[in-house]
Amino acid sequence: MPIKPHKLGIIGVGRVGDAVLSDAMMSGLFGEICVIDVNEDMAAGQALDQHHATALPNVTNVDVHAGGYDDLADADVIIITAGPSITAGKGGATSAARRELAATNGKIIRATMAEITRRNHDAAIIICSNPLDAVVHIASTEFDHPRGLVLGTGTILDSARMCRVVADHLGVDPDYVRGYMIGEHGPSGFPMFSGVNVGGVGFDGLAELFDSDPMDRDELTERINDAGTDVFNLKGWTSAGIGQSALTIARSILLDEHAVYPVCTTLHGQYGHDGDVSMSVPCVIGVKGVERILEVPLDDWEQEHLNATITAIQETIAAAS
Repeated sequence: MPIKPHKLGIIGVGRVGDAVLSDAMMSGLFGEICVIDVNEDMAAGQALDQHHATALPNVTNVDVHAGGYDDLADADVIIITAGPSITAGKGGATSAARRELAATNGKIIRATMAEITRRNHDAAIIICSNPLDAVVHIASTEFDHPRGLVLGTGTILDSARMCRVVADHLGVDPDYVRGYMIGEHGPSGFPMFSGVNVGGVGFDGLAELFDSDPMDRDELTERINDAGTDVFNLKGWTSAGIGQSALTIARSILLDEHAVYPVCTTLHGQYGHDGDVSMSVPCVIGVKGVERILEVPLDDWEQEHLNATITAIQETIAAAS
């Protein structure tokens, strides 16, 4: 019996969706990619552009095409980037701008999930749209889809930014900086400093180990949370990091890697919350999506920030209702 190649659906092919599509075309994970957008000409153009690129030597010959929701009935992974992005006001955007999209993107995710779940109850649904935690909460709690298979890119990118900032400060390769951002994909997210290490040495010992200036927790948290806004205010959008984040999750699901990533998921008993908040915590990611949520221990500083980020996320969820 022939083996069916993996199929990807991408809903929304604006700047973030374009990055997801480009990364997916080069990933080697998919034999078929269907793109959907309310702007049908945009979807057709993106697909045709990538179709032409498959004739180049280093590009996999993926069947890429524009389509509709019926085409998602047999999709293995669906990545959602639909909805308007933040806009820069006078003086530029702030790190809280994602929250301003709650009402609009709340309606869009409800309409999108209704279309998907009429046709497919097996696909992993990976959400990139902002405000991420509120959008994931709606998608995971209001629709009949397997619990672990609805998740968001969460703080994967925020964690990468943290590792990059720490690596730059110490003068090392960021691949060897370990650590996670937890909570909101937004201004209340925070690093789990008690779990950060480089070369097996914890955060508080890094200054002495590398003969560098000590890093202040609050200052570093602010720098990390402002990093995405810095990109946005310089070029008008962010896309590269979030595209790679979505494909990182897809790879772990399709290859059943059981990798640990801080994805956005609905808590079910962790930190005293059951179904009332969705946020990023380290999770084991495999073929069933979120296979285990890790309730990592927190110190007093981290617990204080956890309480604050949960409050902020729940306020945004209410705004999206």
